[in-house]
Amino acid sequence: METTKKLLGARIKELRKLRGLSQEKLAEMINIDPKHLSRIEVGGSFPSMDTLGEISKSLKMELKDFF
Repeated sequence: METTKKLLGARIKELRKLRGLSQEKLAEMINIDPKHLSRIEVGGSFPSMDTLGEISKSLKMELKDFF
């Protein structure tokens, strides 16, 4: 489970950077605290399905692209 969180977080971070977005900007776009996004990206927590959906919309990606 720990590895899955880290892999998902790393993928979100990679896609965010490809879009030229800071953590703060993406967090603002999806209406979550930047600290929460940071925890997701380092594998400290899983995003909820709603949050994951918002991230995918904001990054203009499909959910499957995270996995």
